Amino acid sequence: MNYLADCYGRVIVSGQMDAAWTTNAKIDMIARVHADTGKYPALKGFDYIQLPYDRYPFYGGREQTDEAIEWWEGKNNGIGLLADRPEVHGIVTFCWHWRVGRKRVFYTDKTDFRIPWKDGMLDTECGAFESMLEDLELLAAQLQVLKDRGIPVLWRPLHEAAGGWFWWGASGPEPCIALWEFMHGYLTDTHKLDNLIWVWNGQDAAWFPHPETVHIVGYDVYPEADTPQSARDYSSQKKKFDETLSMVPESARASIRIVALSENGAIPDPDECRKDGAMWSWFMTWNDCRRGSSHAEGCRENFWAGGYHNAEEHKLKVYNHELVVTLDKLPDLTAYRGAEKGFRSSDIEPEA
Repeated sequence: MNYLADCYGRVIVSGQMDAAWTTNAKIDMIARVHADTGKYPALKGFDYIQLPYDRYPFYGGREQTDEAIEWWEGKNNGIGLLADRPEVHGIVTFCWHWRVGRKRVFYTDKTDFRIPWKDGMLDTECGAFESMLEDLELLAAQLQVLKDRGIPVLWRPLHEAAGGWFWWGASGPEPCIALWEFMHGYLTDTHKLDNLIWVWNGQDAAWFPHPETVHIVGYDVYPEADTPQSARDYSSQKKKFDETLSMVPESARASIRIVALSENGAIPDPDECRKDGAMWSWFMTWNDCRRGSSHAEGCRENFWAGGYHNAEEHKLKVYNHELVVTLDKLPDLTAYRGAEKGFRSSDIEPEA
């Protein structure tokens, strides 16, 4: 958190989402980024989408936990990425496509499961709540493994709630806010998981929870993608940047001031971000699909490969831009722990 606060407004941290629905060995998004740009992202996105399953290889999300540990250690698929800088830690972020019900799904139109709600509050006495609590217990066990390793996590649960397409957003703002605040208390107070940096990504001000439960705000931006030309919108997304910050209550803007592009299709051009004053804390390009060739040309579901959303020359420009932080540009993040206010990243960045 100290590092991100220090960098905010000056540089943009590069991020790539893992293909969490399969193993890293089958679709290695980090390798794809490096193959196309010669660089590794500083931030890797993980997802506890496999949390309810206990079959090989996921074991209740443990595969993603193990990958996150590896990433924090500067490795990917068992290989050290920066041999000359072993002290560098990759930044970890997790979201959670929370599967529920007998079919274990998360889309609203695939399940009738809803946040249990009675008399204007969470219904903690019903079976649905008990089911959620069991899932949260499984989640806490995985996050505890990361805490025990000293790994901070940019934690982004209940994402895109206002869209309504996920069950946690299907009942409106009040139940979702109550669930967010309950989850925050359960993980922070009950389980003492103080390694979590809470990233709110509700997409609408009416869904904003108590400010003390939020550290960073994010927005997911996917430009219109009917054609590759419309998908390749490399603008700064200044309007969404300003809208996201405006969702924070005015009384809390002194403490909640970091705005992240928590998911994206096309990556905004860093030059446009600087020109427009829309310096996102980080970007997080979504993963590639499971269908067809891994680098299928023109595949709309491949957000990195194939050039539909991000042309090859654009990816090369972004990852080699002076305003973009890649893995090799990260300082030793552990040096920031306990750092006093005013500590600058330039104090510990290696010489060029």
